[in-house]
Amino acid sequence: MNNWQEQALHHAKAALPEESCGLVLDVEGKEEYYPCKNIAIEGANSFTIDPEDWAKAEETGTVLHICHSHPNGDLTPSEEDIKNCDFLGLSWFIFDPDNDKIEELKPKEHKPMLSKDKFIDRDRTEYEQGLRKIKVYGRLAELVGWHVSYADVKNMKDVYKYLVCNYPEIEPHLIKNMYRITINNDVVKTDDDLTVVSEGEIRMIPIVSGAWFFLAAAFFTAGTVAAASSIAIVATIGAALVTTGISMAISGVTNMLFPQQQPNVGDVTSGLSETDARVNYSFSGIQNVTRAGVCIPLIYGEVFTGSIVVSSGTDTAPVYRN
Repeated sequence: MNNWQEQALHHAKAALPEESCGLVLDVEGKEEYYPCKNIAIEGANSFTIDPEDWAKAEETGTVLHICHSHPNGDLTPSEEDIKNCDFLGLSWFIFDPDNDKIEELKPKEHKPMLSKDKFIDRDRTEYEQGLRKIKVYGRLAELVGWHVSYADVKNMKDVYKYLVCNYPEIEPHLIKNMYRITINNDVVKTDDDLTVVSEGEIRMIPIVSGAWFFLAAAFFTAGTVAAASSIAIVATIGAALVTTGISMAISGVTNMLFPQQQPNVGDVTSGLSETDARVNYSFSGIQNVTRAGVCIPLIYGEVFTGSIVVSSGTDTAPVYRN
């Protein structure tokens, strides 16, 4: 048993009768155990790593493994343990605090986190003056390749657009994962918080949990951004959401953040329904364009790509018969 395993086992003993949880970090080439607070309501049967502890740990070193204990002494991984281990792509170490035993659960595919060496809590460059600071953690940071960036965003709607437009491959990840969102260290708690214009640093921290993780993720995939005080689901999950402040799966929120724009049916289209194909979206220019909100790709270089109709029209000409 190495040093960090002894520390994790000691933490598991101190946490009895509840489950302990923590992370193994690579800190300047040395593996160290980082104890985290278990904020699960039913702590004797599950765990939820405090997102703030995860953020501090990731700013300390590179996350290598996830640890938690089974107070009942049974080191057999639960179905949830196996699913979450594979989902996160990191090894899970399960501890038996009474018998000083350890079991390692390996994922089907190991997916390392973004190295601590790339965590640069940097100041703005001369080209980033006036831009807003965005900090991302966990797998999201590994996918985008940075922890800190600056962008011209006014709210979470802008942040979502910024991330998905620049890194379209992350959208499936956002659909399946849950993140705590903080704006200037205030936790996002309502739908309105996502669209209200605000100031200050924005952080997106993963919520890593045990038994209820997948059920909660499936619930949020429906496209809701729920305040903890207004959720009506299984009691354990609801209570855990109260504890974490807000567990937001930025999944399905596309419909909420980017609703289908409704046409303004006026005198010109009198008698037509808003869904009539002849109703279009007129702007102040000389042309009518496609509905607002439809992405038009702007790219440079030589590429093969599809297209969408931005504008179309008809013309007539006389046809003479000999």
